Amino acid sequence: MSRYFIIFITIVIILNQSFNATNLKPKDIRNYLGTRTPYRFKNNKNDTKIKFPSCKDVKIWMIIRHGTRLPSAKDIVGMNTTLNNLKYEILLKNKQGKGPLKKDHLKLFEKWKSDISVDEEKYLTLEGQDEMIQLAERMQKRFPNAIKHKYNNKHFKFKYTATQRAQQSARYFTLGLFDKNNSQNVIYEPALKVDTTLRFYKHCDKWQKQVKKNPNTYKEQILYGNSHEMNMTLLSVSKKFGLDRVLSLDTVVLIYKICGYETSWHKYFSSPWCLGFDDFSIKTLEYYHDLKHYWLDGYGHDLTYHQACMILKNMFEIMSKDSPTATFLFAHSGTLLKLLTHLHLYKPDSHLRGDIKDEQRVWRASDIDCFASNLAFVLFKCNDEEKLLTLHQERIIKLPMCNEELCSFEHLKDYFKNSIHNCDHSDMCKLD
Repeated sequence: MSRYFIIFITIVIILNQSFNATNLKPKDIRNYLGTRTPYRFKNNKNDTKIKFPSCKDVKIWMIIRHGTRLPSAKDIVGMNTTLNNLKYEILLKNKQGKGPLKKDHLKLFEKWKSDISVDEEKYLTLEGQDEMIQLAERMQKRFPNAIKHKYNNKHFKFKYTATQRAQQSARYFTLGLFDKNNSQNVIYEPALKVDTTLRFYKHCDKWQKQVKKNPNTYKEQILYGNSHEMNMTLLSVSKKFGLDRVLSLDTVVLIYKICGYETSWHKYFSSPWCLGFDDFSIKTLEYYHDLKHYWLDGYGHDLTYHQACMILKNMFEIMSKDSPTATFLFAHSGTLLKLLTHLHLYKPDSHLRGDIKDEQRVWRASDIDCFASNLAFVLFKCNDEEKLLTLHQERIIKLPMCNEELCSFEHLKDYFKNSIHNCDHSDMCKLD
């Protein structure tokens, strides 16, 4: 009996950890991990069928950011060198009694190691696979008419970018929609090296030069990186690790990133690197990264979001055709953020600045662009009228140009007629 009791208690503890990990308190630092925030903290777990009186869901178009991935090659090297060396320095200082870390925290550092190969940079993780399977299952329950249970090439369209993480996200998503045998029969559209729909910005020469490679794009982030708040954060993180020196901004940013990655990868393991942050410092790092994404992917430059007409035009074209009934596109953070901006969503009252932190901003990557972020448009036939429902992170949202959540499809086509009919990628992106 005692053995079974121990097993029972173990299961209860694991379930309790799982519950706590998906029901975060506002001050939990895991709420503020930016684009590396786990989707399990942000998704909508209510998967009941979404219904409207006298309406029927007939089509769905959905764009999905790939699931949780491994870091970039640069950050993997940083883990294997900078953080590996720092780990031993932290252990030494704290064992000498110079640091505040407790025994159980030191054990986390002792166990921590980085053995990720650079060859696996940005690969989809096991958690990323789970995110896709579960997302597909929930969406199918909400819209069973638009998303059929049996696969048919005429009813479904799947497309991904030419990256391992997007391709694997698509494959695990189909595993969630269909059983294992049927998912093996799914036909995917060929991935394009030059994809002006799913990665329009990568191939927009004008945007690459005027925005991405323009130093002015990053001036607000750099300003905040030199602020008093950031200096206080560098000092705070250094003290929490028991160091007698102040860590550089680059090192603290790397710690913030790896804290985010490891929190995303592991449901039941706490990253020791998260121990360096408190409520103040984690929000400082979050804002530092929000400044970058706002000016690079958001409202900072008109061309950034104007070019997102490419992906929005795709949605309107597919919704206006006879088939397929379900379209699922797998892309990246840069695609989602620019599309959200094109739709006038999460727009702050004024541009985000580096000399003052906007605590009340709606532009917060932790909420709007975590791993596996997604945006769905569902077409409903309501008597003789077609209406469009919008969901972001699986939650119904009202578009700013609509009076209601279920919005007239004709109204939206009229509102975005310029995006649909005057969206020429080559013309928009050619260098003057």
